This record gives sequence, structure tokens and C-alpha cells, in this order.
Amino acid sequence: MEQSTIVPRPPATFSPLVIPLAQESGRPLRWRLHQGFRAAILNGQFEPGARLPSTRTLANSLGISRSTVVEAFDQLAAEGFIERRIGSGTYVSPQLSGLGAGGRAERPPSADPRRRPARRMRLASAAPTSLSETFAGRSAAGRPMAFTPCEPDAELFPHRLWARMLARHARAPMSWSASPAPAGLLDLRQALAAHLTLSRGVTADPDRIIVVSGARQAIFLCAHALLDPGDDVWCEDPGYPEARTALAFAGANVVPVPIDDGGIDVNAAERLAPRARAAYVMPSHQLPTGIVMRLRRRLQLLDWAARNDAWILEDDYDSEFCYDNRPLTALQGLDDHQSVVYIGTLNKITFPGLGLGYVVAPAAIADALASAAVTMSLSVPLAVQAAAADFISEGHLAQHITRMRGVYGERQRLLIDELDRQLGDAIRPEPISVGMHVLAALHGISAQEIAARGAARGLDLRPLSGYAETSIPGNAIVLGYTHLPQERIRSAVRVLAQTLPDAHAAASQRPIT
Repeated sequence: MEQSTIVPRPPATFSPLVIPLAQESGRPLRWRLHQGFRAAILNGQFEPGARLPSTRTLANSLGISRSTVVEAFDQLAAEGFIERRIGSGTYVSPQLSGLGAGGRAERPPSADPRRRPARRMRLASAAPTSLSETFAGRSAAGRPMAFTPCEPDAELFPHRLWARMLARHARAPMSWSASPAPAGLLDLRQALAAHLTLSRGVTADPDRIIVVSGARQAIFLCAHALLDPGDDVWCEDPGYPEARTALAFAGANVVPVPIDDGGIDVNAAERLAPRARAAYVMPSHQLPTGIVMRLRRRLQLLDWAARNDAWILEDDYDSEFCYDNRPLTALQGLDDHQSVVYIGTLNKITFPGLGLGYVVAPAAIADALASAAVTMSLSVPLAVQAAAADFISEGHLAQHITRMRGVYGERQRLLIDELDRQLGDAIRPEPISVGMHVLAALHGISAQEIAARGAARGLDLRPLSGYAETSIPGNAIVLGYTHLPQERIRSAVRVLAQTLPDAHAAASQRPIT
């Protein structure tokens, strides 16, 4: 790969440093500048607290538009690498002190046998293909209830376009006679690699992608392929219940770990299970709290995995929907040690019935995961894979994501406005700039009570406590909105407002004990 370098004109307090810019086809200069600065920060060229050149100075020295530099710095600031101080300048975040990535980069990838696939999967990869059913997922039949979280609006998906693509490949001879490649159709893996690299900052070589039928199937696959019975696995608490189920079903010992406003508490996790083999996390938009893991915590988690030859299962289920700015770079994009197994799905972006997810695996285990997926019958029909490859490579997926960001952002704002107008202080949602649900704190009524009453009125109100194993997460409910047109949001909030008096009355009639 060709390299060019920048030597910015430094301010008085700035020591001149060389910033590499990779010359890659199809990569905008904004992205390459962002990557160059990020690499310089992570490898220790820029110390925490160091002052950076101004955007005007850097733009003049490079002979490029200042807006390009501003966009790159905006992304770095959003990810926590830099911070702006009014009247003073731009600085590398002091929060990175003590987490020098240079030390991580100097440590070579481990050859410890713990980093190989689990024993039973090394045997299963050589066994004949099984005809066992896939891990059971949620049925897409029927209309989702009001406030069901993480449901896309399937009616806004371009179904006619998709049907034409699917029909074209369903008629092709290869759809009937070809055996699926263990990792999935190459065209689809290439399309996914290009999409994930640009949209999520993922290091996604097609040879490292395994196509499966959804995120839950991907978790199930990773658990069986990478863990032995009895291995400890950290899981966020509160967190995604079905991930805990898949991990436990594979024989893992699920260790609930508390989270705070920075994400999973790595220090607490190390005290609870110091020899954990893996950690399952949702760093870009945690379910159910909506927390975005801070950069310092991300680096701390990566350092733990590198030191202990452990795996990180990163579930990136809905971060494509970012309403204020560009989505933050995935945790996998910061991984120097091939510790992160990246899990994603197209089902949340498109429609639940699509049945298509993927795993981006470290190179050392990609073949083993692909063989395990075939053994466990987690493959996707070739016609669906081929149609999805066309849908992505022709730009339709990017267009759909852009459209739905606008629609979902408007729906979130409407939901928050309606809750405030109709319910006031009784329910206080916490708006967040990413994802498909909000968390709403309750005052004067228990989440369990309102959930029970809401179910009788056709509302899916999920208490925050239902996502917790050992923590006491607070009195709140999870509200989904992305599948609800605007008028349905208004009517659903009206029903919720009518539910509150019922719940209050039921609570007041309980006998005092």
C-alpha cells in the first residue's frame, strides 16, 4: 500500500510529528486524515494532553479544504480521542493517560492455545455436515406491538426492488444446484466487507466473514466454536437476555458484570471472573440502557483481552442508525491483537424476515467458524445471499440506511415530545443519538405494574429489571419506536397515558404488609 505523509505546521507549543496517510482507492481524504491522526494517538506519537494544530493551520499546510479537516476532527472528538477547549485549542484527550496503545501494539499476538477454537469445534469442523435446525429465532409473523424495541419499519423497505433481485437469482441455476461455500457466497462477503469498512470502520477482509441467519445465530456459533463447557464469559448486566441464553446453552458460565455510564466495568469484571475466556458486549449502543462505551473503557477492555488471550464478542446490532453525526467506529476497528469477533445483522436494517447476519472473525479462527456454521446448519439460501450482495453493492442498502436515519430520528423526537406533553413527569425518556429504542424512567408507579397493565391494552412495555441478572437497574421501561408511524406513536402514547391511572389504582389497592 502506498503511503504519503503530512508534516503539519505546528503551533508554538506543538512538536512537529509526521502523520501517515494511506492512499487507498475509494477512501475520502476526511477518512484518511481521521485514520492517520487516530493511529498517531494510539501508537503514542501524540501524548494524552498534547495540543494539536488548529484546523486552519493543518488545512493550509496540506493545501486542502478546512471543512475536510473539521470533519475529521469532529469524528475524533465524537470518539473521545480529542477534546476542544474554547479559546485554547484542540488537545489529545487526557482521559487516555495510562492506556498507552503503544504498549499494546508492541505486544505480539499470542500463540497461547486458549486463542484457538474450542476442542469440540476442532473435531466438529472435520465431521460430516449436520442437518440440525438453526438456532430458533423470533418469528416475524404478525404486526409488532406498540413500543416493541429494536423493530425496523418493514413497510418502508423497498420490497419490490428486493423481490426483483431475489427472483432473478432464484431462477439462476446456481441457486438450485450449487453447494454453499462454508463461509457464505463470496460476492456477499465482498459487499459486506466494503460496506462495513466504510460505515463502521471495521477491518473486514472477505475471507474473515462468515454469513449466518442472524445475530443470535452468530452468538450461538461463536459460543460453541470458541468456548469449552464451564468457561467464564463476562456479560453486561443489565444486558441482552437472548445472548446470555445462547452462551449458557453452549455450556459457558455467564458472569453478569455491572455497567456504568462508561460501559462495562472492566475492573469489577476482573474481580468477579479473573480467568474469563470471553466478554460479550454492545459497545456502540448497549441494550437496554443505550449507553455508548467510552473510548477509555474500550481500550481497557482490549488490553484485558490481549493480556489474557481472551475473546471479545462485539454485538453491533443497530448502530447504523445514528441521528446526530456519523456512527462511531466499531470496537473491532481499534483491535490490534485479533481479539474481537464482530457480530452484525441486516435484519434490523431491512426487515426481520430477511434472515441474514454475519460474523467478522480474526484470521486465526475464520476457517474454524465457517466449518462450524456448516456443521450447525446456519447457512443462508444462496438466492438470498446473491440478492443481498446486489442490494449492497449497487448502493441500495446505503440509501435505505440514510432514509431510515431521517425517519427514525423524527420518530424518536416525536415520541419524546408526546411523552412530555401527555404524561409530563410521570415518564421521563432519556434521548440518545443512536439506536432503535429509548429508556424511560418512571415516577410514582412500578415498571412491572405498568407493563402488566399495558400488555392488556396492546402495549409492549418492557421493564428494565427484566434485562438484569443480579443488578438493581432502576425503575424504568424500554420503549421502541422505529416501527411506529407518527400517528401510531401519538395513539400509543395516549393509550399509555390511559394506562397510568389504572396502574396507580392497582398499586393503591394492594394490602399493606
